[in-house]
Amino acid sequence: MRFDLGQKYPYKNVFTWRAAYSALLFYFRTAFRSGPRGPFFLITHLVENAALLLSLCWLQVLNTRCWSEHGRARNITSGLLFGLVCVMGMMIAIEPESGWVFDARSVVLSMAALFGGPLVAGVAGLLAGGYRLWMGGAGMWSGVAVIVMSVLLGLACRAVLARGKFEKSVWSFLTLGLLVHALVLLLFYLISGSNTAWQAGMLMLLVMPVATVLLGLMLRDIEQRFRNEQELRIAATALETQQGLLITDANNRILRSNRAFTAITGYSQEEVIGKKTSLLSSGRHDAAFYQAMWQQLIETGRWQGEIWNRRKNGEIYPEWLSISAVRTPQGQITHYVAAIDDITERKATEARIQHLAFFDALTGLPNRSLLLDRVQHAMQTGARSGHYTALLFLNIDSFKSINELHNHHTGDQLLCLYAKRLTGAARVSDTVARLGADEFVVMIESLGSDYQTAANQAEQCAKGLLATLNQPYQLEELTLHSSVSMGVTLFNDVSSSASDLIQRAALAMHQAKAAGKHGIRFFDPAMQEAVSSRLLLEEDIRRGLLAEEFISYLQPQLDEAGRIIGAEVLARWQHPQRGLLGPGVFIEVAEQAGMVEQVDMQMLQQACHRLAMWRQDLNMASLSLAVNLSARLLYQPDFVEKLLQLLAQTGADPHRLKLELTETMLLDDMSAAIARMHELRDHGIRFSIDDFGTGYSSLAYLHKLPLDQLKIDQAFVRDMTVGDHSLAIIRAICALANSLQLEVIAEGVETEEQYQRLQDMGCRHFQGYLFGRPMPVSEFEQRLVTASAEPLPALALQQS
Repeated sequence: MRFDLGQKYPYKNVFTWRAAYSALLFYFRTAFRSGPRGPFFLITHLVENAALLLSLCWLQVLNTRCWSEHGRARNITSGLLFGLVCVMGMMIAIEPESGWVFDARSVVLSMAALFGGPLVAGVAGLLAGGYRLWMGGAGMWSGVAVIVMSVLLGLACRAVLARGKFEKSVWSFLTLGLLVHALVLLLFYLISGSNTAWQAGMLMLLVMPVATVLLGLMLRDIEQRFRNEQELRIAATALETQQGLLITDANNRILRSNRAFTAITGYSQEEVIGKKTSLLSSGRHDAAFYQAMWQQLIETGRWQGEIWNRRKNGEIYPEWLSISAVRTPQGQITHYVAAIDDITERKATEARIQHLAFFDALTGLPNRSLLLDRVQHAMQTGARSGHYTALLFLNIDSFKSINELHNHHTGDQLLCLYAKRLTGAARVSDTVARLGADEFVVMIESLGSDYQTAANQAEQCAKGLLATLNQPYQLEELTLHSSVSMGVTLFNDVSSSASDLIQRAALAMHQAKAAGKHGIRFFDPAMQEAVSSRLLLEEDIRRGLLAEEFISYLQPQLDEAGRIIGAEVLARWQHPQRGLLGPGVFIEVAEQAGMVEQVDMQMLQQACHRLAMWRQDLNMASLSLAVNLSARLLYQPDFVEKLLQLLAQTGADPHRLKLELTETMLLDDMSAAIARMHELRDHGIRFSIDDFGTGYSSLAYLHKLPLDQLKIDQAFVRDMTVGDHSLAIIRAICALANSLQLEVIAEGVETEEQYQRLQDMGCRHFQGYLFGRPMPVSEFEQRLVTASAEPLPALALQQS
C-alpha cells in the first residue's frame, strides 16, 4: 500500500505515539463502517494486495526459468512485471480523499531495485510513474516523487549489500522498509494538510515495512532457488566431462557415474550402481598398495596416482586416478568422488619417446645415447674381468653418391638392409648401433684378456662383417653394390671416456678410407696425436682471427698489353711464433671447423679498405681486387647486408671489387646464390668463376648467373704444353666466354710459352709466377711504380 501527498502541511503536528494511536483508530474505524468502507473492507484490501504480491512472486519464478540463459531479456521482463503489479495496485488502492492514492508501490519498487538492479527498477519505475501521471489528482506529483525515492533507496541498499557488509536478511529488509516509509511519511508531514490522509500515512508506516520484509523474503527465496538450479546445471555439466567421474558412499558402493566413465570402462551407470569399486580391480596391485591409498585418503582427504584397472571386456589399462573424500562439518566421511583419466595413449607415447631417445627411428638399432651407455658398462666389466672389448666403426663407402643417383628413399632402404645384415651377422651379446647417416658401430664384448689375442679375434669378426656387407643389395628391381670402411679399437679399462673410444674407432675408419676404402684399420696412438694437433690448430686459428693476424697478400693480374689491372687477394697468417704461414697450413682446418667464412670476411674488409685508399690515388684508382668467397659466407642470410654496409663505411668503389666463386659451391643452393649475386651486381660488384672447367661446367647455370669473368684453372695451364686435352679445354673455355661476352683470365702462368699460347687462343687476362708471386701490399704498390716504366713480364723474369 502507498500514499500520495499534494498539499503543504501547516507544520502544526509532529509524529508522536499519540499520532500512531490516532492512525490505528482511524484504520479500524474505517474497517467497521457500513457501505463500501464497511467492516470487511480492510480485510478485503489486504487480501487483494497480498494476492498481487503472491502473483508477482509466481510470475517472477516463471520469468526466471523462461529466460534463465538470457539475462537482459529476463531483467526487462522482470521490470515489466514489477511495474504492472504497481499499476494493478493503484487500480485497487485506498483513496481516503479525492486524488490521494494509498497502495503498495513503495514496497514493490524498492524490492525491484534491491533484487533486480537499475534496469529492472528503471523499467518498473517508468511504468508505475507513467500510470500515476495518467491518473492525475491532487497527489499526482507527490506520488511520482515517492516512486523515484523508492527506486533510489532500493538501489542504494543494493550498493551497500554488494560491498558484503550486510546480507539480504529480515533485518536488512525491515530497515529498508522503515527507511522508505519513514521518508514517505516525512514528505507527507511536510506537504499535506489533511488530517485523514495524515492518519492513513501513519498506518502505512506500521504496515508497509512488514510487507517489505515479506516480499523481500519471498524474492530472496526465488533468487536462491534460481542460484541452486544454476549450480546444479553447472555441476551436471561438470560431471559430463572427458574425465570419468565416479561417486561412491563411505562404503565404496557406487552411487553415480558419468558417460566418460562408461566410455573408459565399458560399464554403464546402471551396471555399476550399488556395486563396490573392487569391480574395476585389475589384480596388479597388492593389498599393501590399497592399504596405503586408503590410509592417505583418511588422513588427508585426497589421493592421486597411476593405477591399473580392468575394463568390462577384461582389458587391463593404466589410468590416472584422483580421489577426494567428502566430509560432514563434523569431519565424518560421507562420500568419495573419483576422477579417472585413461592414460593408455599417454603411456604408449611415453614408450615411443623412450624408444626414440635410445633407438634409431629408421633402422630400430640402438642410437648414440644407448651405445655410450653400453660402452660405459663394458668398460666397467672389462676393468673387473680383464677381458677386452672391441669397437668396430663402419662407414658405407660412397653413400652420398647413392643418395644423389637414386634418391634418399633408396638410400634409406639400403641403410635398413645394412642394419639387418649387421644384426644377423653379430652375436646376440654384441651391440649393433647406428650413429647417424651412414655410420654404424658394432661392439663385441668378452674377447681375450691378451691384447694380441683380442686383436686377432676382432680382426676375424671385422673380416666376416666386411664379407657379409660386400654382397649385392637387391632393392626391388635395383641391384646395388656397396662396400664399407672399418676402424677398430680395443679397451679393457676405464682410463678413457666412452666418447673418446668411439672417436678412436672413427679415426681408424677414416684411415681405412684414406687408404683406398673397403678395408680395416686398427687405431694407432699416432692418429690421436694428429687429432690433438688439429684441435690445437683450430684453437690457434680462432685466437688468430680475434687478434687479426690474418693479412692480405696480393698477386698481380695483367691484361694482354702487360699492364697491371688489379690483383687477387690471398690470405696469409702472420703467426707470432711460427712466422708467415700459407693457406695450406690453415685453410682446410678452418673450413672443417666452420671458421673459413671469418677468414674470408677479414680479407673482404682489408680489400675494401685498400680500394678506398687507392680511390684517392689517380695512379691506382682503376685497379680491381679479387677476393675468394666461401660457400658458407655467401649463403649467410645477412651477407649481402654486411658487404654493402662495409662498402659504405670504407668508401670503396664497388665496381672495383670482384668476388671469386667456385662452381661446386653454387650447386648447394643455386636459386639462393643467383638471388644474392644479382642483388650485389645491382650495386656494381663483379663476379668471377674460379677454377673454371674443373667442376660442373654447364650452360644451364652460366646464362643465369650475373658473371663478368671465367678463370681458367692452373692445372689446364700447366698441362697445355704437354698434351692436346688441356689445350682443347682452354680453347672451349675461351670460345664459351666470348659467346657469353665474359672476360677470361688464366691463373698459374709461369712461362713465356704459356703466356704466348694463351694469347693466341684469345685469353686476354693473366695471373701467375711469370708476373709475380703473392706479395705484401706495400711491395705490390712499389712494383706499380716500376711497372709503369717497362712491361711487368720482363721485369718479373729479371727478378725471379
